Amino acid sequence: MISGAMRGRGGDALAKHLLKPENDSFEVIPARGLGSNDLIWQLRELVALSSAGRTDRPVYHVHVDPEGDIGDEAAARTRWWSLFEREFGLDGQAYCGAVHVKHGRRHEHRVYSLVRPSGAVVDIAWDYARREKVSRIVEFEHGLAPVPSKHARAIERALRDDGRPDVADWLVASGSTAAERPVAVLSPVERLIQERTGVTLDDVRRAALDAWRASMDGPGFEAALARHGLRLAAGRSGPVIVDGSGTPRLATRLLGAAGKRFEGSRIPAATVRARIEGLQLREVTDGHDGDHAPARRAGPGSARDRGDARPAGGRGDGVGIRRPDRDTGRPDGGGGRRRGVRPVAALGRLRALPVAGRLRLTRRLRTLDPRLDAFIAAGERARAAIERIEEEGAYERERAWALFGVTDIWGIPIR
Repeated sequence: MISGAMRGRGGDALAKHLLKPENDSFEVIPARGLGSNDLIWQLRELVALSSAGRTDRPVYHVHVDPEGDIGDEAAARTRWWSLFEREFGLDGQAYCGAVHVKHGRRHEHRVYSLVRPSGAVVDIAWDYARREKVSRIVEFEHGLAPVPSKHARAIERALRDDGRPDVADWLVASGSTAAERPVAVLSPVERLIQERTGVTLDDVRRAALDAWRASMDGPGFEAALARHGLRLAAGRSGPVIVDGSGTPRLATRLLGAAGKRFEGSRIPAATVRARIEGLQLREVTDGHDGDHAPARRAGPGSARDRGDARPAGGRGDGVGIRRPDRDTGRPDGGGGRRRGVRPVAALGRLRALPVAGRLRLTRRLRTLDPRLDAFIAAGERARAAIERIEEEGAYERERAWALFGVTDIWGIPIR
């Protein structure tokens, strides 16, 4: 028994999804707790009934697909829904739905209201594992083998707690609880990136692994990657490998996954970092490699900094000082923050200063104002906050780029 579920706001797009003509046939099932006969109006009514709940996602769309070799698939679906409603406390909750026939197989969709008449919201925490438990019970009762699941051990414990040792023993006897946990080849975000770029992740993994095995040091690894059309760059969380589409992938994660997938054992992240350490790499910004920015170094700012990069005092060392009570110089792009101005460039130049340069800068700073120690401490705290914000922003930009143009089954853009 295969099931899937998604929580959302509902809407006409979901009803159209349930009525989509690409199925061989479909049948609207009798609704519960709703007065409309048309599925679109049933779903609208369901959303309206749920408006009193303290949630912006009051609708729970669930589908179940019995396996092809099951004896009585209608009885299996009926049993599955009964156990499902009991598991989640959805007995009596309003729902509507449809049965689809596709490629000769029948599967059923239901859309439940998660808001009770009192306004309380049904708890669907850990819904994936709980639906898997329901499926294992139906499989046991219909004489099927259990579908492999990474939650097998947790399901076995839950079955014993629920008073179903017969199903738990069957699950253990099948070897499911002792089997290696199945791991998806692609995460949902990786799958979206692969579909958007047309670059297969396994191809990138294999090429990176070949370059790794063909080299003994950092420069050799970089050269071997270039022969495969890949490039090593500096990312926010460490070195990244950039493929032909400009998509960066964290080098330690990519090589670790490649070793696990093609050789059976992961390449340790520490080993990857040790080989790459010392290489001067170009920097990837905004989660993609569209502009091939040069490596960051101490010195004068570039035009890409967007701030006034004139050094304080007219000198050419590229590092200026702005007193806390004034707005002069602005070599770090600060003061009067404009849209698109980010502190990454200035921070990169400061980090790249040699030890002697940092000492000279510190000495100069300390002679400017007796209160500067407090200002420096405040600056350090601000810098840490900026770095945290930048990391969060980079993650959101990368996710938005990966999900660009993608909608959920309701037709609502995924953000």
